[in-house]
Amino acid sequence: MNNTIIKFNDQLSNDLFNTKLERTYWSEVNKRYLLRVYEPMKLIVENVTKPKWSQVICEMVGYVHPGYYSCVYKSLKEIGVIQYNKYQRCLEKGPNWDRFCDEYEGWDWFYMNTSSGCLSYETKTKGGLEVRKVYN
Repeated sequence: MNNTIIKFNDQLSNDLFNTKLERTYWSEVNKRYLLRVYEPMKLIVENVTKPKWSQVICEMVGYVHPGYYSCVYKSLKEIGVIQYNKYQRCLEKGPNWDRFCDEYEGWDWFYMNTSSGCLSYETKTKGGLEVRKVYN
C-alpha cells in the first residue's frame, strides 16, 4: 500500500513498521514519530506508579521535540490508547491500549493526525463499525 520504502536505524522500529504501519497511508513523519514514542510509552505506562507524558518524553532522550509529541499525545488520547486520570494526575491505559499494543494487530484501524489542520480520522470498533471523528 505504501509507495515509499522506509528503513530505520534500529531493528525494533523496522519490525514495528513492518507489522503495524506498512499498510497505512500516513505520512512518513507521522510514522516515525509514532514509532519513536511506542516503546518509551509502553515502558512508562506499564512500569511507573504514576506515569506522566513528560516521563515518556524524557525516556526518549535523543528524539525530544516536545511540541510535536504533544500532538501525538493528543492523538493517542483521542483514539483511546491512553487516558489522563485527573484524580490521580497520571496516565492510564485507555480502552484501546491492548489493541494498540497487540503483537498481531496493525495500526490501520485509526488515522493519526499530528497536524494543526482540521482533519478527520477513522477508528474501528472491535465489531468492525467505523467511527469518524473530526479535529476542532
